[in-house]
Amino acid sequence: MDALEGLTVVDLTSHIAGPYATKVLADLGARVIKVERPGGDPSRRLGPFLGDEPGLERSGTFHFLNTNKESLVLNLKEPRGREVLHRLLPIADLVVSSRPPAVARRLGIDYESVRAVADVPVLSITNFGQSGPYRDYRLSDTTLYAMGGEMFSHGLAGREPLKLGGTAALLQGGAMGAIAALGALHAWEVHRVGQQVDVSLFDAQICSVDRRSSTIMAYRFSGRVQERAPGAGAGIAGGIYAVADGYVEVTAASGEYWSRFVEMIDDDHLRGPRWSEPATLMDPTAKEEVDGIVYPWMLTRTRQEVWAEARRARAMVAPLFTGVDLANDPVLRERGLWTEIEHSLLGRLPMLGRPYTLEKTPWRLRQPAPMLGEHTRAILASLGYTPAEAASLYDEGAVA
Repeated sequence: MDALEGLTVVDLTSHIAGPYATKVLADLGARVIKVERPGGDPSRRLGPFLGDEPGLERSGTFHFLNTNKESLVLNLKEPRGREVLHRLLPIADLVVSSRPPAVARRLGIDYESVRAVADVPVLSITNFGQSGPYRDYRLSDTTLYAMGGEMFSHGLAGREPLKLGGTAALLQGGAMGAIAALGALHAWEVHRVGQQVDVSLFDAQICSVDRRSSTIMAYRFSGRVQERAPGAGAGIAGGIYAVADGYVEVTAASGEYWSRFVEMIDDDHLRGPRWSEPATLMDPTAKEEVDGIVYPWMLTRTRQEVWAEARRARAMVAPLFTGVDLANDPVLRERGLWTEIEHSLLGRLPMLGRPYTLEKTPWRLRQPAPMLGEHTRAILASLGYTPAEAASLYDEGAVA
């Protein structure tokens, strides 16, 4: 039994944030019918690709974001494509969309249009929400970091601000969408309240405060605008150090962090009250002196050897793992963080495993991400279309 078995989701999302939200639901057992535009979800064109060979069915990004889903290709710009959608909506317990509000209205997938056909919760994941002058603005992950306040405080003083790598903000927004969807589904099942759930990626970025986004909290609580640091490391020891086979990251600015770091290095030159004095912490020549001791120690040891010494001394040190290190780590393999899945076209595929564990209703991969339009004919048949009617839909370009 799966946790969300029996739940049907009509997924009108694309790219990253929306598909991640519906993936969370699909991996918990919901039936997720992914409605793709002609040509497919744009994430089908995002790398990495299997065997480094691009193709609509070969994107690792698409496979990760769309496990356990079905693919129905609908042209919602065509009246008969919208007709198919109107037959589909009544079987849904939840509808999820990620189109901008103006586009959603034109395609007939905004909340009011959906509610006229099926009064179920509608989760709308958009850039800036359903209201306000920004609501139809486009957004990239870079502008999300810039406008969300995080970029200003990242990087070095005197240089341009920097963005954290990857698409963390989009995935974070998708995760917030999945949580909001579960709340709306509970309200629907218990109270029979259908409603629109408005998830703004911009709002999620601002409200998900962590050490990366302390800019906002610092201003709200103290009026302080957080500036970029003058150097890459903090204090007289800290940051990234090269070792014999790569790099490690060290936190050893002061206090217990410093004393445990010294215990790990085990050099008498680093012991004594001098290294706890504020003047020393701010003295660049002191950092040079420490580095002169630390670098030779580091460069004669591997990441695993440094990490073992750090655990012995309870120092705050971590190896910088590569993808190869993560894939081959026996502890991560034993915990089930890596798995494989069988694809009818591509064969055995590597896949990321479960991000959590439910004892009685476990996370599981029931099927790989769908091929483009793989389930169109079967879904049309389940909606009552005869073979001749389905053929006419294909001929008119309403489905694919």
